[in-house]
Amino acid sequence: MTDEQWEAQNGNLAPDEARAKGLCWHCSGKGANYTAFGGVQRTVRCPECRGNGKAKR
Repeated sequence: MTDEQWEAQNGNLAPDEARAKGLCWHCSGKGANYTAFGGVQRTVRCPECRGNGKAKR
């Protein structure tokens, strides 16, 4: 998988749209963020929802 494909796994919802669906605005409900640089691909637990994908209330 290329770096671009890896990062494409990140959510693409607008913050307001994610909140309206009850999802975390930072990760779009995925619970993680995907980052890559120079072929090193990492999954980082979302710091906002702490990995559960739910919006804070």
